Amino acid sequence: MKKFEGLNIQVEDCNTIKIHDDCSFLDSKITVKGQGNVIEISKALVYRSLIMNLQGNNKHITIQESSKNINHLKIVSIRGNNQTIFIGKNLSCGGLEIQMNDGDENLAIGDDCLFSWGIKMRTSDGHSVIDLSTGKAINLPKDINVGSHVWIGEDVKLLKGVKIPNNSVVGSYSVITKPFKEENTVIAGHPGKVVKYNVDWNREMPFRYNN
Repeated sequence: MKKFEGLNIQVEDCNTIKIHDDCSFLDSKITVKGQGNVIEISKALVYRSLIMNLQGNNKHITIQESSKNINHLKIVSIRGNNQTIFIGKNLSCGGLEIQMNDGDENLAIGDDCLFSWGIKMRTSDGHSVIDLSTGKAINLPKDINVGSHVWIGEDVKLLKGVKIPNNSVVGSYSVITKPFKEENTVIAGHPGKVVKYNVDWNREMPFRYNN
């Protein structure tokens, strides 16, 4: 495996890591324990403080190419098996933490997404809430799906079962707890709800965009 400056890799045998030759890293680390795990990392402008900590089996992480910086992306999956994370093209990221610590969970992020900093996504609660009449856990893990061309503001939390449609905006400090269906909306609040319809967004600053 090619060595990359700025990237420390610690991986057990029976796992696969594929990294584009032109990738650039700063202060990054990948740790993989278990077997049958696959990590595929395409080129970005720079990966700054990329952290991956995987333990278990048959986990698949894909990051497609981006012409933007991907900063402070942290993926932690130290429990469970059979988990998938897919990140589409041209992600711009200030800070995102993904936690998948149960089993058979999927998380997908579409193309051309703009993420601020302090964002967290969790596909499970980590501990069980028990229905005393059945003796069964009632808070099972659920997938998270973020569409394409989605802008997520700072310090947003996306919990299990969340779906964010294409061309949406998620307001800063929101806590999103359920799936949404309608595209071109602003979602905000605690818990999140649609607060504006019939909108889109652009990376240009508002004053410049109008002029």
